[in-house]
Amino acid sequence: MAVARRRRPDPNGPVVVFQRDPGPWTPLTISWLATLGLIVVFGLVMLFSASYTTGYLRMGDSYHYIKSQAFYALIGVGVMFLFSYFDLRFIRKFVWAGYIISLVLLVAVLFCEPLNGCRRWLNIKGLPTLQVSELVKFEMILLTAHLASRTPRRVWQGPPDARRGVGNFGGWLYQKIVRELAVPLLPLLPVVVLLAFEPHMSGIVLMCAIVGSILLLNGSGGVITYGGALAAIALLETVLSHIDAIPYLQERLDGWTSDLDKMTDQTLQSLYAIGSGGLTGLGLGNSVEKQLWLPECTNDFIFSVVCEELGFVGAVAVILLFVLLLVQGFLIAFQAGDRFSTLVGVGIMAQVGWQVFCNVAVVTNTLPNTGISLPFFSSGGTSLLLLMAEMGVMIHIGRSGAKAAEVRRAAREAAEEREKARRDTRPPITLDGVPRQTPTRPAGL
Repeated sequence: MAVARRRRPDPNGPVVVFQRDPGPWTPLTISWLATLGLIVVFGLVMLFSASYTTGYLRMGDSYHYIKSQAFYALIGVGVMFLFSYFDLRFIRKFVWAGYIISLVLLVAVLFCEPLNGCRRWLNIKGLPTLQVSELVKFEMILLTAHLASRTPRRVWQGPPDARRGVGNFGGWLYQKIVRELAVPLLPLLPVVVLLAFEPHMSGIVLMCAIVGSILLLNGSGGVITYGGALAAIALLETVLSHIDAIPYLQERLDGWTSDLDKMTDQTLQSLYAIGSGGLTGLGLGNSVEKQLWLPECTNDFIFSVVCEELGFVGAVAVILLFVLLLVQGFLIAFQAGDRFSTLVGVGIMAQVGWQVFCNVAVVTNTLPNTGISLPFFSSGGTSLLLLMAEMGVMIHIGRSGAKAAEVRRAAREAAEEREKARRDTRPPITLDGVPRQTPTRPAGL
């Protein structure tokens, strides 16, 4: 077995910090951006509707939450377009430095004051609070994509008989388990351990889901990855049954039930809100549960307010908007100019998709209460800014992919023109293999 690496000229030119022209705007990228803008505006409207009562009763200002979120959204638009000009190849050079910084921040969080019984926020006087796990998500996407894209492809050399045998099977097993799975997964272990100390179980779930999605869509491990995923699902019940040693988790699991008397108050009020909405809802701004009945109605349970005010129709509209965003985003990622960019795009879209799925599943009591926010809807400046930065990376992937496609198309057309010119200038060959000479007319005739 031999490993082959083929280096091709980079169609995006030399590596720089900013690219003045990342590439052309394609209809797919423009439509994806329009879907994103619609989701952001929709999210701001729903946040204002869900938060003005809470803001007035708790902060003395009905506009407290929406002013902050709108401010971060405005900055986020600038951050998004700034990141759309960042050369992703330049960012890739610092993935390991970013990983070390992420670990340092996760350790620093453990020494900060707890909030709601958890140490998830970095509190520095004079600065806004920073939820470090949001930053680590982006870093793990970059690092996993970096490691997975470096996995070489196996190329067999030698006679056909050399392709069989124990030695080749061992090489295949080493490639699939060590190179394609173990190496990209090792950096995840310290992150999971540090998140467990916070504790931040929802963050652990999301990190594992994002990294797993990147490796799965990269084809890492092949059938071994699918087998491992099925085994993990099969062992999930066994793991949950031995979780009594962690009171934080056991309390959440005990409240995950269909018995209304044992259900947690958050989940109970969430189901009341969803049931009250019916098909078309009570009307925008007419939610009853947001009147301090539903805890975290501006954050983790804002989708319940959407269901109560806009009904089943509004809830389906929100889900369809996210589905459209994901489908367009994955298409952009698959059309990227290189493997690393494709995997980064897959990771970003996987993060959005898993957060939406888990949030909707929690508010409908399909999953235990894990405290996962709804992207672009839930309040939170750190989360919104980082999401918008990731959306800027997606724009860069779309435009640079289109630029790379144009370069490849131009190179292919040039090669075809050269081949055509070569065929036209080559003299015709006769049956005996001797080039046929074109007869010339004698002078004077």
